[in-house]
Amino acid sequence: MVLKITILDGYTDEPAGLGVPPYIDVYPRYAAGTIWALEKDAIIKYYTIDQARSDWDSFFKDANTSKYTIVIAGVVVPGKYLSADPLKAEEALELGLRLQASRTFTILAGPAAKFGMGLEGGRPAVSSRKLEKYYDASIRGDIEVYLHDLIVEGPEKAEPWRRREDYNLVNKASILGAKIVRQHPNYGYNLIAELETYRGCARWITGGCSFCVEPLYGRPLMRDMNAVIKEAEALYKQGVRAFRVGRQADILVYGTSSIGVDEFPKPNPNALEKLFRGLRQVVSDSVIHIDNVNPGTIARNEKESIEALKAIVRYHTPGDVAAMGLESADERVIKANNLNTTPDETLKAIRLVNQIGSHRGCNGMPHLLPGINFVLGLPGETSKTFEKNLDFLDRLLKEGLMVRRINIRKAMPLPDTRLFVRWSEGLLKRHEKYIKSFTWRVRHVYDPAFLRMAFPKGTIIKDVFVEKTVNSSTYARPVGSYPLTVELRGKLARPCIVDVEVIGWKSRSVKGRVASLRKCG
Repeated sequence: MVLKITILDGYTDEPAGLGVPPYIDVYPRYAAGTIWALEKDAIIKYYTIDQARSDWDSFFKDANTSKYTIVIAGVVVPGKYLSADPLKAEEALELGLRLQASRTFTILAGPAAKFGMGLEGGRPAVSSRKLEKYYDASIRGDIEVYLHDLIVEGPEKAEPWRRREDYNLVNKASILGAKIVRQHPNYGYNLIAELETYRGCARWITGGCSFCVEPLYGRPLMRDMNAVIKEAEALYKQGVRAFRVGRQADILVYGTSSIGVDEFPKPNPNALEKLFRGLRQVVSDSVIHIDNVNPGTIARNEKESIEALKAIVRYHTPGDVAAMGLESADERVIKANNLNTTPDETLKAIRLVNQIGSHRGCNGMPHLLPGINFVLGLPGETSKTFEKNLDFLDRLLKEGLMVRRINIRKAMPLPDTRLFVRWSEGLLKRHEKYIKSFTWRVRHVYDPAFLRMAFPKGTIIKDVFVEKTVNSSTYARPVGSYPLTVELRGKLARPCIVDVEVIGWKSRSVKGRVASLRKCG
């Protein structure tokens, strides 16, 4: 009998990985590839949670006739999403309960199974231990390892806590699982695939940031460069035309021999040169972007970081963002939470990224700009913290430094993190007025100012994909890492790709008008 499996992608958002459309994360691809490696004729039906919500009957029909149903979920870095709605904790519980009535074997995977799940900061996440009661198996280890053991040895011997010791299975599964992208609703339009380079955080030796789950993986595990390139090639052959080189805490330390030994390893520019050159050779006409960059790495290793950043800019696509975890400009908060970097170090890193990446590319966007993350509600925070955060942003504006985007989120205390045992909801309540004031200032003063610098009036931004229409406005974005949101007057239905002219700036977006239609209908 042919093996049938249903995968429900409830979307994932982690410090080192994103799977909310238009992104597809590694979990469904690794899962599908592992299954096809063992059962090449297996039938795998893939649904996103938004697809399932629009047609529950079809989803449950497939799930109830499948031997295994895999639910992938877990937002542990809360954010706002333009055109997708991640699976909520209560939905995950209800799904598990409903599926228990069928004969399918249910599997919960992703951050939800490892760390719990939530959708907004400032509130404790629903624990993984509560969620696992509603599923036959909850994968606290790695999905590809568990599925291999499940299919080969059966559920009695498969251990859901087992983690990979190397990337051998991933490297095979990632290539075989590439074809699952054809079932994604964004396929053929603006789909962007995450590529895993390594797992873990170099700062694990000191425990890392108090709120972050990446150090919980232990010593970083590096993936072979050729395997990353081969996976990108396999995805490209399946029709993917955008990639984010991510699933890591700091792309600059990929390929360095001292990761796992030094808290701030020296970058290996030669490794990054070979990786990005190799990627560009196999996905020639595609978007290639990055994710996280640790400003502490740049500040402590200026020479090597400059060469590493130059290597990335040589082969990537303009419009790229180097996301930097400042988290707080308050020295007291930094010390209490073992944060990455000081304000002065982050300022130095932002200067260098501007120096290397601020020139404009062929699509109208600066090549590479920094993004800044703030986390509110961390131990040690006082009313002065918000003043120091604003002072830091003032320093950037006075120097004329460009910043692509500013993320603000409330701390989410996840089990097993050091924040979990020290976090106080009362702190956020006491600081509610400061949080509102700070957020308003950022969104209405600093965001438009930074956007004005990066995208002055008259800038033509090419290849902008329509994603959503609300009332009489259309929202569109170029494909990429932290893509710019453009608000257009009137209604344009997807699929539609346009070039736009910038005519103004708003909070977290620009206003534009259609300069030319590239492809519509």
